[in-house]
Amino acid sequence: MTKQTRQLIMMLIIGVLIGTITVKILTNRQATIAVNESSTSNGMKTTDIKDITSTGETLSQSKGHTLPPSIPLNARIGLTVADQSHNTLVQVSGLNVDVVTWVAIYDERDGKPGVILGAQKVKPGETTTTVDLLRREGTTPGMTYFAALLPDDGDGVFDRLTDLPPFSPEKFVIVGFRAL
Repeated sequence: MTKQTRQLIMMLIIGVLIGTITVKILTNRQATIAVNESSTSNGMKTTDIKDITSTGETLSQSKGHTLPPSIPLNARIGLTVADQSHNTLVQVSGLNVDVVTWVAIYDERDGKPGVILGAQKVKPGETTTTVDLLRREGTTPGMTYFAALLPDDGDGVFDRLTDLPPFSPEKFVIVGFRAL
């Protein structure tokens, strides 16, 4: 066998291996993104995001968004939402944010945050805001709702898929309140 033929066969084998690996990677790719916790070079843990839009999961069920062990009612450092009359507006006070942040209002599903009903951008220095809910009927008397602080991803537009809560439950600021 000539040297040129051996090189051609070797290139064919390498091409087949690369093609096989590429096909395997592409066929194993799923519609949602789910990656495990990993450590970075500086020792910090990171958790990648899982797209829960097509699964019907709520925020608390997604592995990428762990809720604090218990959600306090009405107040947590940086966010206060008093129990209030049912309405299409939710009054929020006690805000204390260092960067542009979203206040998102969730309905309650099995005792945990479910669907986002509305969000309002707040800037550092603002201590109160009003969140306009997207559904016409607003809140329902006797029901529990949740308010959470979600950092803006930098584009200034609220997107529930990119403006995500911190991965650390201790840094996830969320409170419950009731509609009267």
